Amino acid sequence: MKSKATIAFLAIMILISSNSCLEVSHFVITTNRPPNSIQLDPFDLEDIEVAGDSITLNITYSGGCKEHCFSLYMTPAAFLESYPVQANLYLRHNSNGDACEALVNESVSFNLRPIAELYKTAYGKYDEIILNVYEYKSNNKMSASYFPE
Repeated sequence: MKSKATIAFLAIMILISSNSCLEVSHFVITTNRPPNSIQLDPFDLEDIEVAGDSITLNITYSGGCKEHCFSLYMTPAAFLESYPVQANLYLRHNSNGDACEALVNESVSFNLRPIAELYKTAYGKYDEIILNVYEYKSNNKMSASYFPE
């Protein structure tokens, strides 16, 4: 007979193995981690679009056999002082070891509200923020304006 702790551990392991994207957040995550520690697997950034409190990244990557997981990080967790201020964003792509070679085009969206609230905490109001989204392990970026309310 298995103990309750063993049964609970086995249930957690089944849940983890059935959902490989548990670490994914649909909200932008603010951190001070270095970008190289955030970005895992390659992707090509094709386009970005901001609408309301949402940013959508159009990306391509190779794969097609496993679920791929995405999170978006703002680092550093402070704004670049310019007018308007800027926030640097880095996409975390976890391919879960997918060795397939199909070219996948996907749109991934994230809620920008944590950036708006960080801005309001720092400046006491909402105002325009330039979002710089960096390509994989590169200084190349795409930028878009975000107008939180």
